[in-house]
Amino acid sequence: MFGAVVVGLGSAGLVRIRDLVAPQAASPAEKLAAKGFTSRRSLGAQQGVPQISVEEAVGREDIHVAFICTENVSHEDSVRTFLQAGKHVCVEYPMTMSYQAAVELWDLAQRKGLTLHEEHIELLTEDYKQLKRETEGKALELGS
Repeated sequence: MFGAVVVGLGSAGLVRIRDLVAPQAASPAEKLAAKGFTSRRSLGAQQGVPQISVEEAVGREDIHVAFICTENVSHEDSVRTFLQAGKHVCVEYPMTMSYQAAVELWDLAQRKGLTLHEEHIELLTEDYKQLKRETEGKALELGS
């Protein structure tokens, strides 16, 4: 089991905690255990998961991965903080606001032997899957 911390408790963070606490059968989330979440707000436990500070999250040996669920502009700092602490990171798109910063973070993860995963949750929605099915095999026109 990998211990996980969720960073940020907006809509995405709440859903991430839900999925960690009650993962779907045979999903990769079954290998993760929610050890805590961080938030700027003082909220107390959520869905049975305790609120902890970022300092505690980066310092705990039982936390192996951070899920960054904050505003786009703060992704870069959060990713850097957890990578420097030796934690794997999963962050929602965009990982950073600049290409150069993204390259630096990829390099940092590689040097440390850590996983840095950037995901785009919208690509997993049924609407996107339907759109992809509708456009499969069609030639798209170039627009400007």
